[in-house]
Amino acid sequence: METIIWQGKPFQFGFPSFTNYTISDSRLLVEKGVFTKRREEIRLYRVRDISVTRSLIKRIFGMGDITVFSSDTSSPKYVLRNVRDTAKVADLLGEAAEEARLKYKAFEVTEIAQQ
Repeated sequence: METIIWQGKPFQFGFPSFTNYTISDSRLLVEKGVFTKRREEIRLYRVRDISVTRSLIKRIFGMGDITVFSSDTSSPKYVLRNVRDTAKVADLLGEAAEEARLKYKAFEVTEIAQQ
């Protein structure tokens, strides 16, 4: 059974959002749509890097964008837009990804070039 670590919606300046973000202990889920639902899933052990971007306007409203870089073939780069408490959510995502790599023993092999 999965444990939900964080759930949220993008901040849309008062307009309704039909996007849901969920971080569990094993995956990142993004569900979009009203009539036709689309669901993106990235397994956390595939997450390679996380980047946070906060423009001046977004900092004023207390939000930002989180970019997730992964080894997933369908979504190697995914942006979670207009997330509140961006740094906190990015830290939670990074910690969950590290725990998932340890749990599934999924380690990245890096080439080391000899000179």
